[in-house]
Amino acid sequence: MKESVSKILIWILLIIAIPAGLYFGKTFLAPLAIGAVLSMMLIPVMDWLMSKGLSKGWAVAGSTVTLLMFLVFLGSLITIQVKMISRDWPEIEKKSVQYLDQGQKFIEEKSGLDPDEQLAQAKTMLSKLGSGSPAALGSVGGAVANVILIIVYVVLLLSQRARFKEFILLNFPKQDHIRVRKALKEIRKTSGGYFYGMLKAMIILAILYGTGFMIGGVKYAFLLALIAAVFSFIPYVGNAIGGSLAALLALVSGGPSSVLVVLIVMFAAQMIDNYITQPYVVGKEVDLNPFMTITSVVAFGVLWGIAGAIIAIPITGIIRVTFQYLPNTKSLAFVMGNEKPVMDLEGVKEKVDERNSA
Repeated sequence: MKESVSKILIWILLIIAIPAGLYFGKTFLAPLAIGAVLSMMLIPVMDWLMSKGLSKGWAVAGSTVTLLMFLVFLGSLITIQVKMISRDWPEIEKKSVQYLDQGQKFIEEKSGLDPDEQLAQAKTMLSKLGSGSPAALGSVGGAVANVILIIVYVVLLLSQRARFKEFILLNFPKQDHIRVRKALKEIRKTSGGYFYGMLKAMIILAILYGTGFMIGGVKYAFLLALIAAVFSFIPYVGNAIGGSLAALLALVSGGPSSVLVVLIVMFAAQMIDNYITQPYVVGKEVDLNPFMTITSVVAFGVLWGIAGAIIAIPITGIIRVTFQYLPNTKSLAFVMGNEKPVMDLEGVKEKVDERNSA
């Protein structure tokens, strides 16, 4: 009895202590976790470069440059499209003023506040937001510092990957090394596979969005498609954020008809993404059931913000693989995974037997 009570107390302490540690240690742990996940994604690139005769140092440098080139490429595409918008800025500004006037009239009709009172309240809100501008600048500086720190972590983790692997193996008896190596290989595949799958899904969404927007005659079709697709990296809420930004830009640059086209195209593309791209391109990489997927995104989003939401699924997939290969946690791996319950299979078999006997 005492042993069962002590086990329960240990589990309660772990449930409280682990989230608390993740939350209070997010400044250190979040960049490290992102760096670890990205480094596992780049391991195939590093191995390929080494197979071509490059030394480990040059392979690490090449893998890191590949990551940086992708980020620069993405930023360049957005910058080019923003420059295109700047050419039509006077027209966009004119339409924005028209919609603002219409919005003010609507608010005046519904609430009784004249435009001057609305403007005064807006100035009050902006002044309150402005008082937090130093903090906002600090957060921008912190984001830049975190990006640099993540890149440093990626370089260090890739260069020391053999040492970390040996460290893990030293904690297990030699007869278990084959099983541990297999687990490490699956962990790497799960982490890297998820991000490669998401990258493929993002490209597919960008093509679907861009094609639909161009057919619908929406201005800045490529930029709107890119914005909506990039935000899809944030599970669940990312599509809503990207879609809202795309719809807002379509409104001020085109009009209500453009917004309608954007919404229709995004709805159709999301159906394809939800029922084809995500299950067959992304879902098979992490092997998590929907409950664990949503729960992990919400939990890591609360603990680490947007960064936590982005890496929640690969981290949870890594945890599931780890549980799968540890003897005392296989039940937890089963709860987290997509494997069909034995009871369900037995129930199906009994129904088939009854049908055949009838």
